[in-house]
Amino acid sequence: MRLSLWAGLFMAGVLSAPALAADFTVPPAPTHYVTDNAGALSSAKQASVDAELKAYEKATGHQVIVWIGDTTGDVPLETWTGETAHQWHVGRRGKDDGAILFLFMSDHKVRIEVGYGLEGSLTDADASRIIRDDIVPRMKADDADGAVSSGVAAMLTTITPSYAGVTPPPAAENTPPPAVSGFVIAIIAFFGLLVLFFAFVIFMIVARKGAPAEKKEGKGSTFWSSAGGGSSSSGGTDDSSSSDDDFSSGGGDFGGGGASGSW
Repeated sequence: MRLSLWAGLFMAGVLSAPALAADFTVPPAPTHYVTDNAGALSSAKQASVDAELKAYEKATGHQVIVWIGDTTGDVPLETWTGETAHQWHVGRRGKDDGAILFLFMSDHKVRIEVGYGLEGSLTDADASRIIRDDIVPRMKADDADGAVSSGVAAMLTTITPSYAGVTPPPAAENTPPPAVSGFVIAIIAFFGLLVLFFAFVIFMIVARKGAPAEKKEGKGSTFWSSAGGGSSSSGGTDDSSSSDDDFSSGGGDFGGGGASGSW
């Protein structure tokens, strides 16, 4: 009897957990394309990405936004972002062509929510790849600016491959080639000069043997005059050296498409 009582209490707790987790207040719908409630971004990067997303909507009609907070609390990540995306209605009504990049700084979690209408062009696999390759490595390096910029650029060019109005992701630092020691350079230079010397000697011998006897005495001067007759020229090239950014959702809807990650 006691065992059945504990089993019943356990099952009741399990069944009520989703309801408790889902019982949270969705934050107000954003009024900008980039909302940073955690102070993760520099003001310049927030403004530039905001302008990019506004221009993207103007060019394509698709609505893509960024929202950064601290934590989802006791609510599971996908529940928090899915319900929030559903109530914000990002994307156009009837087209459902919205996408949201969520970052939670204290939780070290990221989620891309994709509207119904973009699930064919920004698949779950695409969202997972963008999180894995473009966002997480930069977040691990404490580069929120780079993570958001790269993530947004990847999202936009994945949804619309022909779209060119994005800031390219920061280039990865190339590992410098191994330094060549001074001794190796000296050896290479020595053998190079040696080869040139022997080539010059052979050329002079062949030239003298092939010249008529009466002109051999003047051959040296002829050679040097012809060698010095070439001209070289060098020239340098002259080095030539808002208030309307408010975002308003269009009535779209979401159905759970996207991907999650952590750093």
